Amino acid sequence: MLDPLKLRVLRSVVETGSIRASAEALGYTPSAVSQHLTNLRRETGLELIERSGRGITVTAHARLIAAEAGPALDALRALERTVKDLRSGRTGTLRLGYATSIAATWIPELAQDVRRTYPDLGLELALRDCSCEDLAEAGMDIVVGEGTGPIESVDWEIHEILEEGYVALVSAGHPLAARSTIHLKDLAEESWVTDDPIDSFWFDRIGAACRAAGFSPCVDVNPNDFPTVLGFVATGDYVSVQPSVIAQNMRPDIVAIPLAPPAPRRRLRVQVRRTIARNPAAQHIVQRIHAVAAKRAAEIPGVTHLLETETRPRAQVRSTSPEPAQI
Repeated sequence: MLDPLKLRVLRSVVETGSIRASAEALGYTPSAVSQHLTNLRRETGLELIERSGRGITVTAHARLIAAEAGPALDALRALERTVKDLRSGRTGTLRLGYATSIAATWIPELAQDVRRTYPDLGLELALRDCSCEDLAEAGMDIVVGEGTGPIESVDWEIHEILEEGYVALVSAGHPLAARSTIHLKDLAEESWVTDDPIDSFWFDRIGAACRAAGFSPCVDVNPNDFPTVLGFVATGDYVSVQPSVIAQNMRPDIVAIPLAPPAPRRRLRVQVRRTIARNPAAQHIVQRIHAVAAKRAAEIPGVTHLLETETRPRAQVRSTSPEPAQI
């Protein structure tokens, strides 16, 4: 059996592309990282890295092994957390998955509140660039994000919490920055930057609205994180279209301008596994998310708090979903 520690080191090297950077991230010395890689090469009989000048090149074999090892290492880490919870006397763990658009503005305060209110509860947080349905399949107990599937569900109690529009992000010195609203067609000649995958349903929603306005957006830069998007927008050479909520607390050199109708809109929801839906901690999380949604709706133009939660009766169909952690 391959050593999980060596696989973790390999995955870090694949991610960073550097032995020194991996050593700093893992808290090891570069020589220790190199030794782990050497031992793993002996165990597998495969070349994992190649020297390239003063640096290294990760081989295709190494990338494949790291990718295949990822789910196993994540499962092992989850098991280690369960053992830690049992040893510390915690009563259980809730797995909360959430979308990127609310990562910075919602989740930190929510996590702090839950941990203070339920100190004996283990709270496992997972940020994912995916829909509620994808998060659900990843084994989460509670999911906060954009739902693309139907409201009715056998296995989930679903609460729709917020509906929002989109905003155009431009630099403070951009010719459009003084506008109170903006039409998508005004961005037709601009260079775009977005962190959404171009083939994702998130960007396709925006792209469809642009096509309806008579153009296709010219995406020149497609980083995988929002701070980088802001960096490009701040130069004045690029614009971006983002959900209203993510534009909260924008940096001072960037202006968020609401898109005028017709413009795309989206809904955020909370999904709770029915097996834990009556648990006090789960109910507390839903209530707190509604409170945050109401606050954001009062602060951000074009955002509506959905007061009536959409909770559907359980259908008489046998569930096939994995069992969540019991609390």
